[in-house]
Amino acid sequence: MSAPPFTLRVNFSHEDKAAKGLRSLRDPRAAPQAPVYFTAREAVEMFPRLLLFGPRGSGKSVFARQLADETGAQLVTIHGPDSLSGVMPAERLLILDGIDRLGPDGEALLNDILAQQGERSLLLLGDGAVVRGWRMPSGIAVHALRPLTVAERADYLKAHAIVAPAALSDAASNPALFALARTVSSPADTPGALIDIWLAGQPPEAAKAGFDALAAGTSSNRAVDGLLAARHMRSLAATEVARHFLAAPDLWGDSLACLLAGDPSLRAPLSALLLAGDEDAALKAALLLAGPEEDAAVAGKFLHLIETGRLSPFDRDRAARFLALWGDPRDLDALCAVPGGAFTMGSDTHPNSQPVHRATVGDFRIGRYPVTNAAYHRFVTATGHQWVSPEAGVAERRNAPATDLTWRDARAYCDWLTQVWRTEGRIAATEYVRLPTEPEWERAARGDQGDGGDDIVYPWGQGWNPAAANSEESGLNAQCAVGLFPVGASPYGCLDMAGQVWEWTTTLWGDGMATPSFHYPYADDGREDPEARPAIRRVLRGGCFSSTSLKACCTYRGSLEPDGFWRGNGFRIVVAKEDPTSRGHKAEC
Repeated sequence: MSAPPFTLRVNFSHEDKAAKGLRSLRDPRAAPQAPVYFTAREAVEMFPRLLLFGPRGSGKSVFARQLADETGAQLVTIHGPDSLSGVMPAERLLILDGIDRLGPDGEALLNDILAQQGERSLLLLGDGAVVRGWRMPSGIAVHALRPLTVAERADYLKAHAIVAPAALSDAASNPALFALARTVSSPADTPGALIDIWLAGQPPEAAKAGFDALAAGTSSNRAVDGLLAARHMRSLAATEVARHFLAAPDLWGDSLACLLAGDPSLRAPLSALLLAGDEDAALKAALLLAGPEEDAAVAGKFLHLIETGRLSPFDRDRAARFLALWGDPRDLDALCAVPGGAFTMGSDTHPNSQPVHRATVGDFRIGRYPVTNAAYHRFVTATGHQWVSPEAGVAERRNAPATDLTWRDARAYCDWLTQVWRTEGRIAATEYVRLPTEPEWERAARGDQGDGGDDIVYPWGQGWNPAAANSEESGLNAQCAVGLFPVGASPYGCLDMAGQVWEWTTTLWGDGMATPSFHYPYADDGREDPEARPAIRRVLRGGCFSSTSLKACCTYRGSLEPDGFWRGNGFRIVVAKEDPTSRGHKAEC
């Protein structure tokens, strides 16, 4: 039951690549374009050091073998920690397939291999349930394999004259499950239904055989055996199911999810057994037990998961999506107080950020988070302002940053919120809501941190921390819910100031993309003119989800025309007494 060959694609699009240059993307009145995703092969060529992950049966091993055959790369298929013994650096390309099988010390073992391989080309492949939470060194791109589209599957069935309705359902978007679905003639909307249909023609012991193979680590098709294991688990007591999951949640997670989908009555007895304690297994169980209706115990686990930064960013974002549906209890409009005064601005790590100098700002408050979809949607509902984001009004993304916004959109929101908050008494009649100036943004991000020299300055200090930011290294390649990287907080408590979304400032850049017309030191030289021509680009700060650690920091300066926008552009607000049309900041070399 081998999976048919498909062109695998990754969660990185042509627009994402183009936006790394922060060009003007399109007319603000135009609808968003459908993304065109790079193939896995193109990703290997684009990123010399790459981690690709996907669920069981997503085609990783087939792709690894094909790539090795075509390029002569050294392929190492990992069955356990001993598989790395004797692995030598490869001059052309080293492919390590199945890194999730390295065991509990897998992250440390892998980092030893990475050190040996140095800057030579490297491709890592593994089960996302395990490896997406591993911390990769800077310089390794992380991307997920995308599921098969309905069109891709339909084309295959047509080319091979196969009639299999189950193969076009969501249950068959995984290549391994598509291979199963094309062998059955009945419809099936879920993986559990698919395996039940297939089992009807198999020996009675087939389900237990899949369970045993998965438990013993001898499975040749873990996607299918995981479904068979779920079918066998129906015959086990809830205490036995819980015992297996708590001992190895990554191994049994897919099976438990399938079991719960097939028999919702098991949710209550399993919740009592799985949610006790504060271990990672209990947090992973909460992700599987969550449903459309809010569960207080599960919601409590999710809030703890987010605020402590436990598990992987993917897990935290999944938890945050449920909180968004149920009502996120966090104050997503919270402000952080930033004291005025002189601070070090700029960096020697990029020419556009030089020279390092001293700048002075007044007291202000700044958003703890970027402005969220929920907050911006309130503005759109109240004013009728146009917003073309595909996430506008999507319930499970209410707590994600609002994106696809021009500089003018952001300013219009600030003007509206000024009046709303004055009316509500949240700010004084003499205070304004506005975008931050460039010095204000950097002050809020770096605090009193001094010149980093050759080291990049991040909100949490010097030295890259892959657990602190939604950057290219995280592998999300999309904006996630706000506040999911608590260890990346700035000295004043601001979150998501490195990565996540590029943030608009009031400050002008100039009309060239590569080099600013308004150089450092920062000065009161017209760079805060709100009426500048549309061709004059505005400064963006912080990097985004597709930025590397070189840009997702406190000092890198990006830019974009005021009418440009894309899914990696957002903003956060400042509240201050300063008149937004006549402000200046002092700077000295």
